[in-house]
Amino acid sequence: MLVFLVLAVALVAGGCRSEKAEVVAEVNGTKVTREQLDQRVQQYKTMFELQGFRFDGDEGKEMLALLERESLNQIILETLLLDEAKKQNISVTKEDIQASYDELVAPYGEQAFKELLKQQNLTEKQLKADIELMLLQDRLFEKVTGGITVGEDQVKEYYEAHKEDLVQYRASHILIRPDQEAEDQEEANRQAKAKAEALIKELNQGADFAELAKENSADGSAANGGDLGQYFTRAESPYITEFTEAAVSLKVGEYTQEPVETVFGYHIIKLTDKKESFEELKDDLLARLEKEEKNRAFDDYFAKVREEANIINYLEEDSSE
Repeated sequence: MLVFLVLAVALVAGGCRSEKAEVVAEVNGTKVTREQLDQRVQQYKTMFELQGFRFDGDEGKEMLALLERESLNQIILETLLLDEAKKQNISVTKEDIQASYDELVAPYGEQAFKELLKQQNLTEKQLKADIELMLLQDRLFEKVTGGITVGEDQVKEYYEAHKEDLVQYRASHILIRPDQEAEDQEEANRQAKAKAEALIKELNQGADFAELAKENSADGSAANGGDLGQYFTRAESPYITEFTEAAVSLKVGEYTQEPVETVFGYHIIKLTDKKESFEELKDDLLARLEKEEKNRAFDDYFAKVREEANIINYLEEDSSE
């Protein structure tokens, strides 16, 4: 599915196009103004500046020019989406928009959220326009792809062709982190490793893994008894390589008999679950394949919509002159 970020004056042969002096693009007759473009560019410029990027010198100028081109392309796609939704009689109500807005505000509180918008150089009105666009996109996507399904035979065929890469693992760990402020880092590492080895001995004597994790692990998973909270595959693991390789080498219920060293410290890793049969993976595969089919269908659909649209990008025309 196309993902839309929520986040020029030209001369024509024979004379000046003064009535379009502030128009930078047209999409099926809908004009995109310089004001709209400048506003979008400023939003992204602010986001980059908040991350420490500066628009000074030649590099900054090149980055600003890139932001302008990409922002205009984005606005063109958004305008095309709005036009297509209208053609398909798809709309959203003010109540729908407000409900989605309220969901965004809830974790922060009204005042804190307004401050966040201000930092991002974004107004409530602009955010609600973005929300409307996303809701329209979702509903257009559902209308276009709602009838697409994937059969079990197709899922089975995919499983047989890729089953070695589809195995899902779930792990817990106990992380012992060396004291980063110690004057002697080698000694700090040695002590951390020794502590991890001592905990392994406790496990071998029958200690409960989850309890030891709660008492000793140096990361947020400690509160959950070391459980990392998700399944992962070997190829698409979110964890560092040393951790992943140690985890997938275990049998369910086993834990590493030696501490696993990574840049984070020393890990004791326990494999808590493993899904590898077709029946175990079927539902996940069905959801994945169906999503891929729908995304392809929508991409093809929208590519055709764009191909048939009357789009004039005056900035591109100017740069080619």
